[in-house]
Amino acid sequence: MARDRYYPMMRMMNPESILDTFARDFASPFFEDSFAGFGTKVDLYRKDGKIFVEAELPGISPENVDLHVYSDRLTLSAEKKSETKEGGEGKNYFRSERSWGKVERVISFPVEAEPESAKAGFKNGVLTIEVAEKKEDKAHKKVMITSEA
Repeated sequence: MARDRYYPMMRMMNPESILDTFARDFASPFFEDSFAGFGTKVDLYRKDGKIFVEAELPGISPENVDLHVYSDRLTLSAEKKSETKEGGEGKNYFRSERSWGKVERVISFPVEAEPESAKAGFKNGVLTIEVAEKKEDKAHKKVMITSEA
């Protein structure tokens, strides 16, 4: 029973476990794309009453991007095609880290947005989406309550 109580702590102190954890945590930011396949990184921020999303899409042309904006989220779908050349000389790869395939992301907005205001631009492999935040309806009327006698 004592072994069961201390086993998680002993496991954490195991040198192999510590090295495996360090290697996984240290390497993941550098190699996650090569292990996880094609992916896209995004930045989401607010500025001047607008929501901005910037998505890295290197090697993808705007024609291969499908974008839909809703009041609470946006959906992004993109496809990068394989770059093989037919009829070319055979290549003896020593390493191949470039990936292709399809990526789909759903990005939730922190506040409600106005989909009609959405604009998107593509420059240097970065897709920038701009959407206006929905304005709060501040119009109101104070209602007097009368009592019947």
